[in-house]
Amino acid sequence: MKINHIYAFAGLILFASGASAASVPLVVGTYNFQLNGDGGGAQATLNGVPVEIFCDDFEHDISVPSTNSANVTQLGTGAGLSQTRFGEVSSSQWTSIDLTGGVAASTEDAFFNSGAGSSASARYDMVTYLVSLYDLPAGDTTSNNKIQKAIWTLMDPAAEGPVIDPSVNPTAELEQAASWYVGGGATNSFLSQFEVVSDATMRLPGDGVGVGGFQEQIVFTPAPEPRASIWMLIGVFAFGGFLMQRVRVHRAN
Repeated sequence: MKINHIYAFAGLILFASGASAASVPLVVGTYNFQLNGDGGGAQATLNGVPVEIFCDDFEHDISVPSTNSANVTQLGTGAGLSQTRFGEVSSSQWTSIDLTGGVAASTEDAFFNSGAGSSASARYDMVTYLVSLYDLPAGDTTSNNKIQKAIWTLMDPAAEGPVIDPSVNPTAELEQAASWYVGGGATNSFLSQFEVVSDATMRLPGDGVGVGGFQEQIVFTPAPEPRASIWMLIGVFAFGGFLMQRVRVHRAN
């Protein structure tokens, strides 16, 4: 539902005894942005590595700051989602998505409610795309609130009731996410930047929705290629400087 300050949150999880053997520490630090309609994201460390985390779960809370024990699911084509909160939700168990706009909207509704966009894996993939649209420096803006509402609309099992309404219409964002998915945007190279962190003590009942624990988060870790390219450029410039120095020395001699 929202990210709470520590003094407003009861039941802080401090490496609960029920945590799975594969769980790792998720230490939530400070907000990267907090939205007026709740949700948003925070800076954190996952197993000691700095990351950005973003809410995909409107029904639960997480404290800022807090220390938690999390199961980590790397996203990708064909990713196993058994440790995520929504990975076991079947196509028929989501709250129906009804967009406005005539024939195009009805086609999109079918995509979300009974087509390719109704699977849990497709919804997690589309959430990663929506997360990539956030403008973190802008903070609490209408655009960022629409993105959060779109994420919550996607990750809304019927068992959890209606999504909290932050008085924004996410139709355009949902249509954009659907177009991205249908257009083949959900590639391993893109999805490899994202993980799902779910409470290690969470239980999965018969309706497929994870129960208990902290609010599930999407972890964003930028792909390392740009950094590698920067270091390669630095190396090229350094080697070029070395050659120029050799030329100068040679000419002086």
